[in-house]
Amino acid sequence: MPYTHSEISLEVAALRDRGAEAASEFFERDREKLKRFVMHRMDGRLLGRLDWEDVLQEGFLVVQNRYQDYVASPSVPFYIWMRSITGQVLIDLHRKHFNVQQRSVSREVSLHQQLPFQSTAESLGNLLAGSGTSPSGVVIRAEQAHELRRVLAGMSELDREVLVLRHLEQMTNSEVASVLGIDKSTATKRYIRALTRLAKMMES
Repeated sequence: MPYTHSEISLEVAALRDRGAEAASEFFERDREKLKRFVMHRMDGRLLGRLDWEDVLQEGFLVVQNRYQDYVASPSVPFYIWMRSITGQVLIDLHRKHFNVQQRSVSREVSLHQQLPFQSTAESLGNLLAGSGTSPSGVVIRAEQAHELRRVLAGMSELDREVLVLRHLEQMTNSEVASVLGIDKSTATKRYIRALTRLAKMMES
């Protein structure tokens, strides 16, 4: 269990005592984390039609309307639940703007399988490639980022997602474990294995 019962209980108690006010405070507390999530998951084609603030605003309204659902059955920290809500808002916006057919409700599909990979691959590739400010450094960085995106595309979804959660969303190991529904030790092993595979694939 990545989080203790007492940690979750404190948030549930606040939501029960202060309702929408507490939900609003928690959303503002985690706004930057939710912003990172949206920025790195949003399809680039959506830019110009809406921005991350639009997604967060819609997510906030849903959280305000549905926080009692969380209180009724809390199994993860409130941030993880809000992230899931915000992710569903983003998925719905992708469907609306690109006329993507909705997946069968009979199948449970994780957020990372429904959101476009292209955006996260580009962001992660650029991040892992590092920075270069000289003209030659910029060219080298661009080449490295392109190669990293190619390598990432060849990795398993779960290994890729572990890297995205740790490096792009800057999640703790506990948060990664909670999102993926695994224990902390397994999350750590997955992360190390993903980094090792990435290094080997880049060498080859």
